[in-house]
Amino acid sequence: MPAAVPLIAVAAAGVASAAVGGGIIGAVVGAGAAFIVSAIGQSIFPQKQKKQASLSPQAAAIAGFDAGQPGAGRTQAFRQPVTEHQLVLGRCKVSGPIVFLHSATDDEGRADGYFYSVVVLAAHRVRAIGEVFLGDKVENDGSLAGLVRIDRHLGASDQAADANLIAETGGQWTSDHRGRGRAYVAVRLKLTAEAFPAGPPNIAAIVEGADTILDPRTGIVGWSDNPALLLAWYLTAPFGWRAAWADIDIPALMAAANVCDELVGTRAGVYERRYTANGVLSLAEGKIAITRKLAAAMAGALVVSGGRFFIHAGAPALPAANLTSDDLRADVTIQGARPRRDLFNGVRAVYVEPAANWQPTDAPPLLASNYVAQDGGEMIYRDLEFPLTTSVSTVQRLMKVELERNRRQRTVAFPANLSALRLRPWEAATVALDRLTPFPARVTAWSLAAEGGVDLTLEEEDAAVWDWNPAVDERATGSNPAVVLPNPGVIAAPASITIETPQATAFAVLAVSWAAVGSSHLVGYQVEFLPASVAAWQGYGGSLGATAAAIPTAEPTGFRVRAVARSGAVSGWRQALVPAAVAAPTATGISGGIRLSGGFPPDAIRLQVFEASSASLAAATKLAAEPTSLFWDRSGLSAGDTRWYWLRAVSAEGNVSALAGPISATAL
Repeated sequence: MPAAVPLIAVAAAGVASAAVGGGIIGAVVGAGAAFIVSAIGQSIFPQKQKKQASLSPQAAAIAGFDAGQPGAGRTQAFRQPVTEHQLVLGRCKVSGPIVFLHSATDDEGRADGYFYSVVVLAAHRVRAIGEVFLGDKVENDGSLAGLVRIDRHLGASDQAADANLIAETGGQWTSDHRGRGRAYVAVRLKLTAEAFPAGPPNIAAIVEGADTILDPRTGIVGWSDNPALLLAWYLTAPFGWRAAWADIDIPALMAAANVCDELVGTRAGVYERRYTANGVLSLAEGKIAITRKLAAAMAGALVVSGGRFFIHAGAPALPAANLTSDDLRADVTIQGARPRRDLFNGVRAVYVEPAANWQPTDAPPLLASNYVAQDGGEMIYRDLEFPLTTSVSTVQRLMKVELERNRRQRTVAFPANLSALRLRPWEAATVALDRLTPFPARVTAWSLAAEGGVDLTLEEEDAAVWDWNPAVDERATGSNPAVVLPNPGVIAAPASITIETPQATAFAVLAVSWAAVGSSHLVGYQVEFLPASVAAWQGYGGSLGATAAAIPTAEPTGFRVRAVARSGAVSGWRQALVPAAVAAPTATGISGGIRLSGGFPPDAIRLQVFEASSASLAAATKLAAEPTSLFWDRSGLSAGDTRWYWLRAVSAEGNVSALAGPISATAL
């Protein structure tokens, strides 16, 4: 891979506007700087301050109106002399600036009986304008019959001016008022006290937004609510970063789009795509803020590296490299815990709920009681906003990701040599330093060092961050239960281990099996064996996904197995050791049989007895009876019958000891 110099990574914290188009890229290249912001996390940019003077009187009258907040501009029309354009992504309810008002005599001769209004919904072409809302009523409400006319214009580049407005507004709206590239509705209302007792209503519509989205996976241009594709569209848009498609890494974009389209189960028993983006963005927010919101919708990031844009959606990442001591050029610094001020154990979030008239709505809070206990019983919440998320299931997954990321507290300042040029921000790596258990991490900062080399910052992040079990993790709307999240650093050992007890005196292989560990963090098992003639445990292959194995061995052998978690954590060993052999066995002739005596091993539950009519072990056969104590009488022999015996102990797990014997006696 050629050396890739990361320039800027943007994601979902409060950030300010950046320079237009290539200006910021050129500036960063010249400075040799590097920036990175996690997808849902702290930002290196200050929050952009809103210009209160730019708000219209109507907007200012709306309690809590803030153009940067979730749901802002969705349902409230407003009028002001200068305003910013807005982008409509996915499907949502949206209003916008009123750019034309007019009144005329209606068909009953009432002066000002007709009310005309033009509301611009989007600064680009959209796929469809659906239901239009007039206040709290839909346009086809029976009480509005004959009183409403709505003309829809999707914002085509060649669209003509609205013919009805030209004909009915006395030259106020002309053929030059085409609104090219602007999606809008032209509404004519016949005002009556019965239908509109409070005067002209607020106008909003359900809009299926931008439909010029290129999907490089299919080559089709059309509508999409895939956040990765929408971010690529914004990067190349004239009102966005003005990048060329050649500047975008297409394989990374396709991979991110695939992640967004993955199906995830919900508590309701249905499936939804992992990430979608549905909402309104104001161009006044600035490029960085808009990029951040799109990245937040997919828990991902935008990285500019080597002059190219890399789009990433949040998902487990395979390590791109192992960082070892050989990659260091100076001392490494590892921070084992976050500062107290940066820790939280609960998340509260706001998203946009379609069932609540597309208004900002509180998601069910997430509070992890196990993390609360770690923080001394103090409940520490973090407040998040997801203005492009309209699914309560999706927002809860994003909340859990943010919490789990925060609780992975190890941060590594890694002064690397030039070998780190193979890494980019947002890529995963395994930190495998001496005297340190290897752990997975993600590159969150990258910069060239003046003395030669690359300074990396890595934050711990394992695949368990992205685990989701809707039956456990998803909370019903309005509920606020305290939940215990699984700890990916702890995994249980197999509950039991079993050895298939050999039935012959000699054997060439032993079969071992164990109980499965019920953990979503499990990746496999490690099995080791210890032959009686060997002093150290021997490894058997790599991490096993099965719960059984056949181990070649011709002598008594101990076994042990443990579970391995995705984070690299391992459980304790579950063992099946070789039991002790029978101590000092003896055989004594008795009437009609032979009595076997000796020391019964304390770690055995039964014995196998092998009998032969000569001192040949190869000729011995196993008796059906398996004594559970000694002495034990072998009956059914005739006087003068001489027999040889070998005894073998069997443990509770089915493992066997060495053979004790031979011993012999003659029946009386």
